[in-house]
Amino acid sequence: MENKEFKLVIIGAGPAGLIAAIESFIPGMEIIVLEKMFKPALKLRISGKGRCNITNKADIETFISHFGRNGKFLRYPFSKFFNDDLLNYFENMGVKFKLERGGRYFPLKDDSLEIVESLLKRVKSLNIPVSTGSDVKSIMNKDNGLFEILIKKTDPSSRAREIKISSENILIATGGRSYPGTGSNGSGYILASQLGHTISQIRPALVPIITSGIDTEHLNGLTLRNVNVEVWSSNKKINEQFGEMAFTVFGVSGPVILSMSKMIVEVLEQRKKINLIVDLKPALEHKTLEKRLLREINNFGDKTFSYLLKNLLPKSMIPVFFERMEISGEKKLSQVTSDERKNLRMLLKGFRIEIAGYKSFKHAIVTSGGVNLNEIDSRTMGSKIIKGLYFAGEVINIDADTGGFNLQAAFSTGWLAGKNLKSIIGNHK
Repeated sequence: MENKEFKLVIIGAGPAGLIAAIESFIPGMEIIVLEKMFKPALKLRISGKGRCNITNKADIETFISHFGRNGKFLRYPFSKFFNDDLLNYFENMGVKFKLERGGRYFPLKDDSLEIVESLLKRVKSLNIPVSTGSDVKSIMNKDNGLFEILIKKTDPSSRAREIKISSENILIATGGRSYPGTGSNGSGYILASQLGHTISQIRPALVPIITSGIDTEHLNGLTLRNVNVEVWSSNKKINEQFGEMAFTVFGVSGPVILSMSKMIVEVLEQRKKINLIVDLKPALEHKTLEKRLLREINNFGDKTFSYLLKNLLPKSMIPVFFERMEISGEKKLSQVTSDERKNLRMLLKGFRIEIAGYKSFKHAIVTSGGVNLNEIDSRTMGSKIIKGLYFAGEVINIDADTGGFNLQAAFSTGWLAGKNLKSIIGNHK
């Protein structure tokens, strides 16, 4: 490989890089995929808790909405290669899928390795070399129209050496900074910057939240389903979602929390106070809940307050309610005052959680921020600054909430980049 000239070098052997390699392939073309880790697609292997939520059944407009203000960039890539195309792509390689709650698609075998191995098998069948242990340290755009690439090549015994190669075209598909242990440590942003691209601010997204003032001893491990969660800052509600959340040893997580975490991180970085308000009984209006509490208190006056809460809450939340209400669980319902009843109702409809921070990129599913979209042509995934430079996947400034949206974006942008590279290289052979 050393001192060799390539038609195309793809940096990153994740979903975007691998599908781009397959779609760009031309027999006889000098192509190579560089991967810094010793195994390709490490992050894809652990996606969806090892099950790989590959895409979602939502239509294009709904899909785009999940990416927020930058979603419009994906309109063209999705118009060329979307969810049905992706499912058919892998079904033609022998992978079968199932549809689950929320429109999420998973491999029928619940194993992300099916996706990884299908891609690698196809890459191998085309004789496309994947050079693992190849960490790209720098890229220079030379006057002769070639990119000079400096690589730190490490073998499995940890011996390392520096080598140089050159290429007419480069695709950067290194991923973001989330789960750096899988290789996505933000190196793609450095490479893009070396080549004159600007990087939108990088933040962890789909990341668990750290809280304060919560009795984690009791709540750790508790999952709440069908709750409504509001985010409040400066006396304003800034977000609201319905679904599932979970308590952890350090705070809160789960689908609803992860989906709102990007906004939470942005607010915290402005040094503003922020709280969650959880409606534990969203199906009951205040009046309806008041009537239910009154009925149970009147009907079971000889029972204890603890008895009442057992019918209203998960077991692990009961001690937390005792503490917040400053009431004994042994108090008879016949002795509960109207103020105590009101406090219970307000707590059930508005369980407040103070947010103190967020976990690091090590715990984030995706990265918010990346290569500035204004500098990338969404119809080709090519750089608007440097000829022959392309981007795909999480390294660019696109990210969505959970549900298969992010993987679809990686595959769609990688597929589109590969198709355009094949066209360009084929026309210049």
